[in-house]
Formats: sequence, structure tokens, C-alpha cells
Amino acid sequence: MNQKFGAVLSEEELLKRASPVWPYKYFKPGRPVDPERVRSLLEGLVDIHMHGAPAGAWLAGRPTIVSTCVEASENKISALVVKDHNTMTNNLAIVINDLLARLQKERELRGEAFEPVKVYGGLVLNDPVGGMNMAAVKTALGYGQCVEIWLPSVNSRFQHEAMETAGGIEVSVNGEPTADMKSLLDILADYNENAEGERCALGACHVSNREKFDILRYIKKRGMDVDVVIDHVTQELTIATEDECLEMLELGAYLQFAETSCVPWPGMQDWIINFDYSFYLLKSLLWKKGPEHLMLASDSGQPGHEFVPGWKSFLRTLLAQGISEENIRVMSTEVPKRVTGIR
Repeated sequence: MNQKFGAVLSEEELLKRASPVWPYKYFKPGRPVDPERVRSLLEGLVDIHMHGAPAGAWLAGRPTIVSTCVEASENKISALVVKDHNTMTNNLAIVINDLLARLQKERELRGEAFEPVKVYGGLVLNDPVGGMNMAAVKTALGYGQCVEIWLPSVNSRFQHEAMETAGGIEVSVNGEPTADMKSLLDILADYNENAEGERCALGACHVSNREKFDILRYIKKRGMDVDVVIDHVTQELTIATEDECLEMLELGAYLQFAETSCVPWPGMQDWIINFDYSFYLLKSLLWKKGPEHLMLASDSGQPGHEFVPGWKSFLRTLLAQGISEENIRVMSTEVPKRVTGIR
């Protein structure tokens, strides 16, 4: 298959996955990992990409956002950002923060320690909010706790084409961001420069790699104060080659490696994970460029896929693959804080 951007599973990889002797020929569990190392890495972690019910309730069986936030608090997670493909979530975050503060007081009366996770949200520019709707963006920013605006996901032109359906939103045409895209960048740049320490990142979400490059070049050429997160860079829909990743980094992007797209998780059946490629790419980019523009997230919250168990699996695998605790800390805490202004 010839395509200008991204990558697909190779024939060699497909044959490997189908091998009847896979457990005996290919199984490589990595280095043993002390559970205490995993537990310590959970403390202070910041995840800017996770889901849960009632957000995205069209997937029955999602863990609820409330239960996830309570569990995250009990595991000393520092902050998380709730994402919903259909609606603004930072107003929901404000409500949950109030709930967690009340729960903290109740537990303190019982002599129990409880430090609430800080919850934030944002907005995905899909059809339910009017697509590239600048009024919706300004409203979300006005509510507060809004740390990321995502470009279209399920309603991007790129995903519509992949699903073989008509329509979809395109954010760049013939190498130039659309007028709406330029307006969005102007709004975010102005907010980041004038919001008294608050920041809001741009999530590239499910637009094509071609569009991502057009946006990155536009931002760099104009010196705009907008940090771009390239979501789940090894998920099949949004996958990028190593050369593309290196070019994105040169243009100032932040590349996100999501647990959901890197390691298997409970509830999976036919979802394909590019395990070997994910960890080869991450280690190669760490060696060539360091961790300062690389980010870890869970993208958890699918049915059977809970936040804390997902992170424990991801951290255990990262350590087993030989990635240092220092680099994990930078990618799971320092980088997400920097791009979102979370303190």
C-alpha cells in the first residue's frame, strides 16, 4: 500500500502475529519490574487524555469519571484531563473538583487521608458542538479549567474517508490552514499570552498528518504561542513514521504515546496494537531527541479499561522495556504540565 503519510502494519508483522508458535518464538516479557517502582511513578502523574462515563456514554460499560477520579486520588495522581468527543468537559471538571473537595472533608472527619486529583477538561471540535465553532471555543475558555482544545476526531475529513463515509471537517487545504483553523490559532495564542499563567494546548486529534504538518508550519512561521499535541502517535488511524515524528519535533510538536495504543488492555478483542513499533519508536526518539517533547497518556476509559490498572500496565511495560524512571517522570508529569499550564 502506498501512502504519503503515516504507516500501516507490514506483511512481516502480520505474519508474525499469526504465527502458531508465537508464544515460543516471539514472546519477550522484558525485564522484571518491582511493583513498588510502578506505584511510586503513579504519584504526581498528569494524564491529559482520558475518557469515562457519562462522557461518551454511547459505549456501554465505560468506567465512570467520578469513580475514576476517586481512584486516581487514592493513588496520588496529580491531575487528569477528561475528554469527550461530543461535548465540553471543563464544566464537568469544575463540578467533579467540588465533589472531590467535599469527599476530602468527609474522609478527614473519619481520620482518613485523601488528596483530591485536580480535574480539567476541554473541547473536541466535532459536529455536536458545531465543528470549528469559535463561539464554542471562547465559551469553553471562559468557563475556566479548559486546558486543551482538540481538532475534530470522529468528524474529521480524514476519519470519514477512512470509514468510507461522506463529509467531515478539513482544517487545511492545499498546504494552508482554513480560515476557521487560523481563527482558532489566533484565539489560543491570545489566550496563552494574556490569561495570567493559564494555558490551553491544541490537540491534533484525528486530522491527517498532512494537516498536522500544515498547522505546525503555520504556527512556527508566525512564532505563535500555541503548543500542539500530536495525539496517540502510534494508533493505526493517526500513526506516524519515525521520519515524520522527527520532523514534527523539529517543528515544535509534542508527541503523545497513549497506553491504549501501545499495550493490550482488558476488553480488547480485535483492536490492533503496534506494540513493537510503539516502543521502538519511543526509545529511538528518546535517544535522538530526549524526552522534552514526548508525552505519556492513557487514553483510558473504554469498556473494561480502567484508568489506574491501565497506567500500572503501561508503567510496568515502559520499565520492562528499559525506559528510565527519570524519562518516564518527564514524559508523564513535566511535559503535560508545561503544555497545559497545570500546576
